[in-house]
Amino acid sequence: MLENLIFSINTALPIFLVMLIGWGLKYKRIINDSFIQTANTLVFYVALPIKLFYDVSQSTLIEAFDIRLILFLTGAMTGGAAIAWIIGKKIVQDPAQLGAFVHGAFRGNFLYIGFSLMENITGSIGTKTPIAVAFMVPLFNILAVVILTAARTEDRRRGYVRKAATAIIRNPLILAIMAGAVVSFLPLEIPLVMTRAMSHISSLTTPLALIAIGASFVLKESIRNLKPVLFASGIKLILLPLATVWLALLAGFSGEDIILVYILFGVPTSTASYIMTAAMQGDGELAANIIMITTALSVFTMTAFVFAFKTMGII
Repeated sequence: MLENLIFSINTALPIFLVMLIGWGLKYKRIINDSFIQTANTLVFYVALPIKLFYDVSQSTLIEAFDIRLILFLTGAMTGGAAIAWIIGKKIVQDPAQLGAFVHGAFRGNFLYIGFSLMENITGSIGTKTPIAVAFMVPLFNILAVVILTAARTEDRRRGYVRKAATAIIRNPLILAIMAGAVVSFLPLEIPLVMTRAMSHISSLTTPLALIAIGASFVLKESIRNLKPVLFASGIKLILLPLATVWLALLAGFSGEDIILVYILFGVPTSTASYIMTAAMQGDGELAANIIMITTALSVFTMTAFVFAFKTMGII
């Protein structure tokens, strides 16, 4: 039992410590908001796409593609958003807050924190993860647009939905996965000099992303709108991961698939939820607070879930 607890702490705590370093660097003014913005841009447009491209290009897509798992994740994600909406309607009345509440309660930061946690658990992001990402990233954005436009006036919806659809099509992560898929089917071998260069760049992804997330944390902002923040955090970190992992166990998915399900549903709220919420005239402050609190609390919930997985023999 103690060995399992130590394994769990060693898996989740390093993620929090790197984020804490980011907060400390910002507090000491070693880095600033300009650095954070640049780091996020570098991760989203360069490091992470290269990592996804390489992982997909080196995988056997026919073996990695699991239609049953994809259908399960799609249904669970849509259902999770619906549950967050139903609970949100009882917690908040302001349409701007409702959109921020629901978005923050179901959209997880699996690309940065999730990938880091999976690497700590298994040593890699797995063969199925990039394929799942190819389906989940568009679904996240589609659900977000539907939720955030539901309470807005029709003239605001029309223009933004068109822009959001264009952004989904041009998403660098999706494009990288598609390019990697094409390369994986071709009888080509990527030159060693290219693979090593991609390895160096992709290694920036996790530490740079975690430092930027930690540097974005502002403690005094997290106490505002405490009730909806705590409810959204409870949905994100406890309710949805418990429900989806339980259903995945009942469905007989493998240990690696169970971990992937948890990664997609149990990690803290994505920073993208703030960006999209603010852009669509939602409550940006509430969105930011949900990100901050879920990130802070996730060190405890992730440790608890990993401990449970280890004890149950899933990992």
